[in-house]
Amino acid sequence: MELRTLRAFVKVAEIGNISQAAALLGLTQPSLSRIIASLESEVGGPLFYRTGRGVTLTEIGEAALPRARSIVINSEQLSSDMRDLMQAPSGVVTVALLPSLIRDLAGDLFAEVRRVYPEVRLRMLEGFSSQIEEWLGDGRADIALLSRYRDTLDISEGLLSASHLMLVGTVGTVGTVGTQPAGDSVEFKQLAQLPLVLPAAPNGLRLAVDDAARRLRVSISVIFEADSLQAQKEIIGRERCFAVLSPQTIVKEVAQGLVEARRIVNPELPRLVVMSTTTQRPLSRAAREVSRIVRRLMGEAGTGGAAECLDGKRG
Repeated sequence: MELRTLRAFVKVAEIGNISQAAALLGLTQPSLSRIIASLESEVGGPLFYRTGRGVTLTEIGEAALPRARSIVINSEQLSSDMRDLMQAPSGVVTVALLPSLIRDLAGDLFAEVRRVYPEVRLRMLEGFSSQIEEWLGDGRADIALLSRYRDTLDISEGLLSASHLMLVGTVGTVGTVGTQPAGDSVEFKQLAQLPLVLPAAPNGLRLAVDDAARRLRVSISVIFEADSLQAQKEIIGRERCFAVLSPQTIVKEVAQGLVEARRIVNPELPRLVVMSTTTQRPLSRAAREVSRIVRRLMGEAGTGGAAECLDGKRG
């Protein structure tokens, strides 16, 4: 079973058409058909169903594809590593960041990469997690930092920081929520009393809030939808309404006495920041080195720093 055979199989599976896959591989259609037929003979069964519009994977093909793709990607990674060993990391590395991380990470990341790897050029994209996932999926981003609003992670994702969502409003408003004396937390069911400013679905934070509301049979009132973090802050700063945000996003405003926040409990809503990389191509050595720097910078910042900064600032 040769590498070129597995590469051909993976390409046909991805394209779903032998003629188009042959053109991309620089082969004739008969040549590619013979390669696939030879592989099917070797594995002892058909890998594709032939249809009038192309091909689809059989059960054997579905089982073989992840392993074949892994072998192909690892071989390409090995080739890239061997080329990189004789030279310093270089080239363009695209990093996609959440708006809440741009201010604290972008400057330090640029400075550190420029100092350690002057031949590497950073390109930064800013967006919310759903948009960033699209950039990863189509290969526009090499490395991405995303939010996850659940306790479990995909195996390919690395946890960088963890916190809990908070109810945020102008000073003097959050402490009046509910009937209990002001404290460090507010129960989720008390959000039903409030005019809320939230991002629009399918934003992950919005989905987490909506899911909690459904489970508790609580009706929430969203008076304004804004995917822009800055827009949410502007609205709650001018109107007597509230946002649901992570502590990392409001450290500056809390320090300046512009807003106050309480952790949402019963249930708590976790917010994880994870690092993920594109699967469209093997990561270059430059991208892998940049990912290590990102992880180190996030580790130096600490996972609980934002929450600690808010302690004593909540009223």
